Amino acid sequence: MAGIKEHLKKAILWFLILLVFSFPPCAFTDEAENESWLVDDRIENQSRAEDLIDAMTLHEKICQLFFVAPEQFSKETRVYQADKTFLRAFSRFPVGGIILFSANIRKDEIASLNAGMQSAAAESNGIRLFIGVDEEGGSVSRVANRLKLKEKQPDPAKTETPEDAFSSGRIIGGYLAAYGFNLDFAPVADVRSNVPGAEITVRSYGSDPHQVARMVSRFTEGLHTQSIISVLKHFPGHGAVSGNTHEGAGVSLRTPEELRQIDFIPFAAGIAAGADMVMVSHQIAENLDPEGPASFSPTVVGMLREELGFDGVIITDALRMKAVSEQYGSGEACVLALEAGADMLLLPYNFTNAYESVTKAVREGRLTEERIDESLTRILTLKEKYGLLGK
Repeated sequence: MAGIKEHLKKAILWFLILLVFSFPPCAFTDEAENESWLVDDRIENQSRAEDLIDAMTLHEKICQLFFVAPEQFSKETRVYQADKTFLRAFSRFPVGGIILFSANIRKDEIASLNAGMQSAAAESNGIRLFIGVDEEGGSVSRVANRLKLKEKQPDPAKTETPEDAFSSGRIIGGYLAAYGFNLDFAPVADVRSNVPGAEITVRSYGSDPHQVARMVSRFTEGLHTQSIISVLKHFPGHGAVSGNTHEGAGVSLRTPEELRQIDFIPFAAGIAAGADMVMVSHQIAENLDPEGPASFSPTVVGMLREELGFDGVIITDALRMKAVSEQYGSGEACVLALEAGADMLLLPYNFTNAYESVTKAVREGRLTEERIDESLTRILTLKEKYGLLGK
């Protein structure tokens, strides 16, 4: 009997030993260790953009939301070179994008200016700049007109076929890339309409939304062959706006259904062609949100996100335009645009006031840092796509 008991004890002991070793080691680790493994896995799978956001200060995050002229933060009369004054100013305000105008462009200096600005950005925090310009073709050709380039392209209204539009995008993208630009505020996706005092005329590809859609799509693809970021403008469609928003209020009476059947069609085509950025205009879209500019309207931005499915970067039109600057202070305009869902703030009337107001809005809880991070993620993800992260 004693022998049987002894054998039974040994059998039970071996059973318990086998039971223990049949489970993977992690089955017996404590909860904290399991959580650390999950965190490690998340970190390992983070993008470069997410890594940068985790390490950025609030100041650096807010600066990335601004797309400004170099004079706005350097306080120089006119910037032609990335000189010591500019570099010192940029080290204080490492903005996300810089837009250049004809007055900044000199044949023997534009490439070195752009290269110098990119070098400053890389040295500052490893996040390179969007460097953009308005280069639509025709009269709105800051580079081609200033430098009297042989490659100057015709007005969109004189561009006859989608293949002509593709060729224009490819040619414009080629010389922009050669001079160090990486973003073009084009194409114009507006459908021309016969309304009194219309601002969009020869800048539009025409009055047939489907033809405009084909032209916008091919111009976008042409830019992309040269690794130039395209910016569709001016959502929700500026062709039926009465008045010039550069000079004051502009109003559109389009109904939501008219917008869907006419104005949204070229934007949808441009988005399908891979456009990474869309500009929202300052028009008063009377039948969408009559309370203020479209650029400050959650309704308008929501349509772009939800109905058109756009998940890229949304940028305002220039905030120093009189449609905004005559009614709103620089800081309030920027905060309202961010509250509406915009990601980037183009050309506020007063950069310093705008920066301070956005910072104050976060400090006081009107805007959350999570809201800033949401836009910053889109901005840095786009920069990552175009090789603008890292030295």
